[in-house]
Amino acid sequence: MRTPHRIATMLIFGLVLTASTTAQVREEKPTDSVIVSEAAFFRIETIAEGFTVPWGIAFLSDAELLLGEREPGRLWRVNIETGDRTEITGLPDMLRDDGISSGLFDIHLHPGYAENGWVYIAYGVGTEAANGLAVARIRIDGNAVSETETIFESRTRIAGKWHFGGRLGFSGEHLFITTGDGYDFSAHAQDAGSHAGKVLRIKDDGTIPEDNPFIGREGAMPEVWSLGVRNPQGMAIHPETGEPWINEHGPQGGDEVNIARAGLNYGWPVITYGEEYGGGPIGEGITHKEGMEQPRYYWVPSIAPSGASFYQGDAFPKWQGNMFGGALALTHINRLVVEGDRILHEERLLDDKGWRVRFVEPGPDGHLYFAVDDGMLMRLVPAN
Repeated sequence: MRTPHRIATMLIFGLVLTASTTAQVREEKPTDSVIVSEAAFFRIETIAEGFTVPWGIAFLSDAELLLGEREPGRLWRVNIETGDRTEITGLPDMLRDDGISSGLFDIHLHPGYAENGWVYIAYGVGTEAANGLAVARIRIDGNAVSETETIFESRTRIAGKWHFGGRLGFSGEHLFITTGDGYDFSAHAQDAGSHAGKVLRIKDDGTIPEDNPFIGREGAMPEVWSLGVRNPQGMAIHPETGEPWINEHGPQGGDEVNIARAGLNYGWPVITYGEEYGGGPIGEGITHKEGMEQPRYYWVPSIAPSGASFYQGDAFPKWQGNMFGGALALTHINRLVVEGDRILHEERLLDDKGWRVRFVEPGPDGHLYFAVDDGMLMRLVPAN
């Protein structure tokens, strides 16, 4: 297991920066000169600014994308070339609160979107005293939601303010969903009868696949695919195997990358490479236990990983097959070199910018799109 050993301060909670919602036009010239990295030369282009915690995107075409803001719970249609944006109205009711890291989370298109028009969204529901995660599929007509079907809603309601999880990913007809442990409710992660602290698996219409691993187990939730995770804010479906790779926040140290496989237990909060905030062991202070999985990769100190993806574009040939993710605490884009189910190498891009990166997503043009808590949507483009 390779583990980075750079020292940085762990940021515990997400930083919310409010900003204007008026459209911004992308600058015609790049915002930076050529950046030289290990495997590519690139520039940064700014597409739009003024968002409030931009959390996820989905590409509608080469020219347009959908972008969601977390706490405001807003969804925007954004023109990639001009930066102009229009709000999509009619979203389902959700828990929006500046004091809770809830609102609109991930956005994902159905693999057959061109035929059926379904857009999948994850969002917080409930109240401050009893909340959880929900997933709906919506159809958009013009700039308004024309149809909504709630396909999942957590039956585990807790008084959580953080750690909702909220990432989505399709593998064939199956939709994977990550859920967090609610921060103060870590015991839920080990309970198959709770939806919290899990990777879930449902069909595209919300029904339960017959081969889910906990079906028929007394007291278990049938949607549960794997358990023992803390707060997975990134998920990437491997382009060859179709398996969900997740990155999750550890406590103080111990962020992890795991391959979420059927019925496996990833150990939280029994085993961890992290410690309590301010120091001290968590539980027995152990990192291994029989029946619990070891991470594919982990970070000490924490980088606070966020939205992840695998790169399959042509614009950056040497990045083919690499896994990218954002980093909130150490403020960079994280590039992981993957071989099979092993992680061989890590590179940290843009670590001099101070940007809390929320997601990294390849576009249909092969450029690498990302957004930061400062409210900017940007992309990396090749520099010849």
